[in-house]
Amino acid sequence: MTRAPRFAAIDVGSNTVHLLVASCPPQRLPISLLRRREFVQLGQDVDATGAIGPDRLALASRALSGQVEEAREAGVEEIAIGATQALRSAANGSEVAERLAEAAGGGQVRILAPAAEAQLAFDGATMTISPGRPTVVLDIGGASAQIAGGPAGGTCRNSSLALGSGSVAQLAESDPPSDDDWRAMERRVGQLIPDLIPLPAHPVALGTGGTITNLPRLLGKSRGAVLRLRDVEVLIETFRTHSAAELSQRWGVDLERTRLCRGGALILAQLMDLLGLSWVRSSERGLRDGMIAALVAGGENWWRVRRPPRTGELEEALASPGVQIG
Repeated sequence: MTRAPRFAAIDVGSNTVHLLVASCPPQRLPISLLRRREFVQLGQDVDATGAIGPDRLALASRALSGQVEEAREAGVEEIAIGATQALRSAANGSEVAERLAEAAGGGQVRILAPAAEAQLAFDGATMTISPGRPTVVLDIGGASAQIAGGPAGGTCRNSSLALGSGSVAQLAESDPPSDDDWRAMERRVGQLIPDLIPLPAHPVALGTGGTITNLPRLLGKSRGAVLRLRDVEVLIETFRTHSAAELSQRWGVDLERTRLCRGGALILAQLMDLLGLSWVRSSERGLRDGMIAALVAGGENWWRVRRPPRTGELEEALASPGVQIG
């Protein structure tokens, strides 16, 4: 039996460098084969100095080089590498992208525009939703958040916020955070959430990104579980009264992710409240899945997102015997 083609996406984020390798059989959705994540926290340098320093760059370069090598060993045909808010906002973002491309063995690192990031995350998260169904996707990253709404399988409207789990969590100067720390974190969230896109009526609400995919685990729920606003508020109260080290040990979640979830939970609660969402379903699919779908359908122009692939285009691209990908 002929093996289905394999593709990979690497997301160079503000907190992590994250790899997804997927098998893409014809007439089926991409199947996740391998995920890797390394904390590099480029966003900390950007917040502190406005640029990414040599030490963080070296750390990100090693992480990216290792993930590219692992993807190649897994037999991928092409790799899409995208960078988000840290490189968008860094004074030396273009230079860093070039250096990272060298570490990747010459593959280009595309700095994604906010609208492109939102559409790709929307495409990935809504892969299993019936085409045309009204959907909203919340994607909370390390230094930015995207709110996207529209018909599943279609073009979304979006709002991009320069607000993420890392940029909020780092405002805490003590562990557990003091009352003053929490007020500072809440102020930051309130100040940076502007008027948001109007949502479609009665949407399916999905959440993706590191915070939202980890919160069910912290609540003792299964992957893909529904998060209600009250669930998130209960977690926030737990974060207020327990240290990250204690919670990390209790939940079996690594320490840095536990710290980041403090800030992410505050953002999620505020967004749900402002958008009138009583629940959000955690989605295991998101930005990297959307990147792979765009790579399969659009080749080297995957990052030029004008619209998502129409229903059937991904399957048609994979089924065409002479198709050139990349």
